Amino acid sequence: MIQLTNSICEALICGDWRLIPVESLDGSNNVIRRCPECHATIKLMKQGKDGQRAHFEHNKRNPECSLGNSLGKQIKYDHSSVKVIAKDREDSFTFENLLSLCIGSDEVINDGEIGEDIIDLLESPLSDSEKRLEINARVGQGKFRQEVIRVWGSETCALTLTPVKEMLVASHIKVWRNCENTTERLDGANGILLCAHIANLFDKHRITFRKVGREFRLKLADDLDRSLMTQLGVNEGDALATGRMHKADFEKFEDYLSHHVKIFSQLNDINTL
Repeated sequence: MIQLTNSICEALICGDWRLIPVESLDGSNNVIRRCPECHATIKLMKQGKDGQRAHFEHNKRNPECSLGNSLGKQIKYDHSSVKVIAKDREDSFTFENLLSLCIGSDEVINDGEIGEDIIDLLESPLSDSEKRLEINARVGQGKFRQEVIRVWGSETCALTLTPVKEMLVASHIKVWRNCENTTERLDGANGILLCAHIANLFDKHRITFRKVGREFRLKLADDLDRSLMTQLGVNEGDALATGRMHKADFEKFEDYLSHHVKIFSQLNDINTL
C-alpha cells in the first residue's frame, strides 16, 4: 500500500475522481485536478533538478490540509472545493488512456481528517437522513457508538476499562473512508471504544492489537517511548476486553482488525505474525 502524499492527486477521468501520480499527468494539461484530501484547486509541479519528485501545491494555501504547505504568512482561508458540471464529466472520457495509471483507493493509506470526510458526505448523493447517519458514525457518535457498545457489552474503554463515558471515543477499526459501504461504517464490530488519547494513537495506526491465542494484545509502534506510554496507561502486551462479544461479532471484529494490523505493519515496517 502507498502512503498518501502530495505526489498523488485526484483527477476527473471517465466521469469519476481517481487517484493518480502527479508525474502521470505531465502533458495532460486539460485534466481537471484537485487535492485528494481537501478537494481544493491545485497546481502541478514537475520533478525538480534537485531530485524533488513531481508533486502538487494548493493554489490557495489551506492551513487545515495535511497535504499542503503550512509554512509562510498566515492568511484568512475560505475553503472552496473544485466544482464540476455535466460537461466536465462528459469531457473527462477523452482521458481514458490515463486509466491504467490510476491508483485504487484501497491501495492508498489515508487515515483522513474528519472534516474532509464530512465534506465528502455532504457532496454525496445520499439523502439528508443518510448523510446525518454517516456523519454521526464518522465522529463516533449516534447509532455507530451505540452499536459498538452493544457489540462489546460495555460502555467502558476496551483496553483500560475506564468507565467515564465523556473520555471515550468510538473509533473505526477499518478506516471509515476505506469501508465498502454504509453497513461497514455502522457495524459495531468495526468499532472499538477507547479513551481519547488511545483512540488517537489507534486511528493514526501508531498502535494496534495483534492476536495471541484468543486474545488481542496491544502492540506499539517501534518509535514510541515505552516509558511515556506506560505513564499514559498504554502498556504493550495489555489485552482487549473481548470476553462479552458474541461469536459472530468476534469473528467480524477479527476480520476488521486484520485490515488495521496490515496498515500498522506497513507504516511501522514490522512483520505480522
